[in-house]
Amino acid sequence: MTLAIVHYHLGQGGVSQVIANTSCILDAAGIRHVILIGKGPDVIATDLPIRIVPGLEYSPPLPDKSLDATSLLASLRAAATDALGDAPAIWHFHNHALGKNRYLPQVISALARDNERIVLQIHDLAEDGRPENHSLISGEQELYPFSNRIHYAILNSRDHQAFLDAGLPRSSASLIVNPIANTHSPGTPPNGDPLVFAPIRAIRRKNIGELVFLSALAPTGTRFAISRAPLDPDAKIIHDTWKRFAESERLPIQFDVVDRITPNLEADNSFSSWVKHSTHWATTSISEGFGLPLLESIAHQKPLIGRSIPSIAPEYAKHGLIVGDLYDQLLIPAEWVDLTILKDHLVTTLERSYRTYQRKLTREICETAFDSLVHDGWLDFGNMPEPLQQGAIERILEPGCRRIPKLSIHGAEQNAWQWLNQALANRTPQATPDQLAPWSASAFLTQLRDIYQILESAPVEKPSFIDSQQILTRFLSPASFHFLKSPPKPAKDPFPFRAVVFDIYGTLLIAPAGGVKPDPDADSELRRIILKWGSSPPASPSSAIHAAVLRHHAAAREHGNHHPEVDLRKLWREVLLLDEGTSTQELVEAIEEAWHPAIPMPGATEAVGYLSAAGVSLGLLSNAQCNTLGSLGELRDFFAPELTILSFQQGIAKPSPNLFRMLADRLAGRGIAPHETLYIGNDPLQDILPAAACGFKTALFKGHPESLRTGQCAPDHILTDWSDIRKITAAG
Repeated sequence: MTLAIVHYHLGQGGVSQVIANTSCILDAAGIRHVILIGKGPDVIATDLPIRIVPGLEYSPPLPDKSLDATSLLASLRAAATDALGDAPAIWHFHNHALGKNRYLPQVISALARDNERIVLQIHDLAEDGRPENHSLISGEQELYPFSNRIHYAILNSRDHQAFLDAGLPRSSASLIVNPIANTHSPGTPPNGDPLVFAPIRAIRRKNIGELVFLSALAPTGTRFAISRAPLDPDAKIIHDTWKRFAESERLPIQFDVVDRITPNLEADNSFSSWVKHSTHWATTSISEGFGLPLLESIAHQKPLIGRSIPSIAPEYAKHGLIVGDLYDQLLIPAEWVDLTILKDHLVTTLERSYRTYQRKLTREICETAFDSLVHDGWLDFGNMPEPLQQGAIERILEPGCRRIPKLSIHGAEQNAWQWLNQALANRTPQATPDQLAPWSASAFLTQLRDIYQILESAPVEKPSFIDSQQILTRFLSPASFHFLKSPPKPAKDPFPFRAVVFDIYGTLLIAPAGGVKPDPDADSELRRIILKWGSSPPASPSSAIHAAVLRHHAAAREHGNHHPEVDLRKLWREVLLLDEGTSTQELVEAIEEAWHPAIPMPGATEAVGYLSAAGVSLGLLSNAQCNTLGSLGELRDFFAPELTILSFQQGIAKPSPNLFRMLADRLAGRGIAPHETLYIGNDPLQDILPAAACGFKTALFKGHPESLRTGQCAPDHILTDWSDIRKITAAG
């Protein structure tokens, strides 16, 4: 048996440590393997059987034109064969669909279709509170293949059930433990004041604010320490904000201590030194795939305090393991928080998250999520945005407030201050290392061998694919919304508007002017398309459809519609004498592509992407037909469906004020006012004036000389090209 283990990197992190431990276990068992990674190891031991495969590392935001899935697969095969002497019998991928590499899902799909034997080990999910990851792979239809020769190794029962519910056969998935390395006894527990160590890299979902809260609540003399700062620049901003806050409030907590600060004057600053001199370990994380730090606290014989994690607690309970003194919720009075501000944070966070996941956000979703935050007049501190967490910490520092917060533990309530004092007074762990047998190297090796043997004997089977949208639906539940599993609000708002809505033709797309009119030069091509489609064309299709438009406009005006619009699908049925139920969608798309071909406006894609990354809700309000969204290509995915208003769907066209009032109503469903919205168009009379009359801020786009329309207006901004979006930002 030979294996190729594949991951993006072997830098610092839980997955990297699992792979390193796995390699040592496989090596001791005599199982030949190679580890394929995209970039060199940072702190993980370099004596592992590693091969570097360029292109396997995290993908940059924009595609690398020199790389594709085919070339990456070829490089993986070549590296594995070179290391093993032949193609690997089994490919073992870690977190293949986390949204860190845009080509890896396609690689695995290709391997599946080639009937290769594959293990897909799921540590974390892009669908579980990682919308910024999910956007990189959202267009992939084959994220999760399954067959007799593909097996999923999943770390907790929650994720396991999500895949089963989405259609993964039970025989294709196993719950698998991660191995805990043997740890020598640290010796006699330290005396003196408590030193609480959080052995984590301080990313957002580790809930750093709650560690700061506990440090503020702790008895005099207690110290808290967090091992490492994040590497990601955006995560580092949040870390540094908490560090400055703790320093300004003179709280007894230190950040990024390993290899930088010593736990005492006689010690060094290594990780092992901090472990040795700590009296307790702490965890406040709100999400873990497996929870290695919790089990490692037992291996190091350190009492563990902090927050329980619902997704992994059952995995410990079924082995009778009590990992530490943990609570389910840390509750503060709702009156300590301005609930209007909390709801504003909620709505803007949901906007960013749902748009990135390309899901519709409704008023009902916002209300359900808000209701889930309030518990009989109390709020869970761990599920609040960081600015409000800081306000709550300032409150407990006030006289008489430290004894007010409480905990929820298995449904019962307890005073948080009393609990923390008792927990820190205890120096005896609640579990012993011999209870870690289910997570031992031998137990892990047995599980791996069982999976590999199943795959070795599996017959060839054509792969099927799980609907990844079902996985997303399982995790994107408003009742389980969590701020710390959502895109953070930027430290500085990168755009002075909460929503931006676009006209399409002349703004996002360049298209021939003139619209539907008699066009003898186009008639021969239109006749060819209609004949190919299977109908008999009139002598002049352009004149016939133009006459139909005039008739329908006249009829609409007689009924009081002063800005009528037609649906070309209906009119072509009329012109071609087709039955009412006949679909003409494809015919209209073919005719419009030939008659009025549209191409992207230079710079539009980059501008829309910039706004999307800034957390702005995006919409469309335009005179358009059924083919228009298709003409936008991948750009269409940036726009919220409920904020997309097209004239052919409504039977009215710009500059009708009804369209802009409709837009205002839909934005109100997200809590966004017209003055918080920028409308961008290229026509002074049809775009700028009616939008301004409805209260929207406006920008006139002058970026294409053939698209700019005449007319007098006074827009709030003028865009000479799409790069001016950033200038507006600076001005805002």
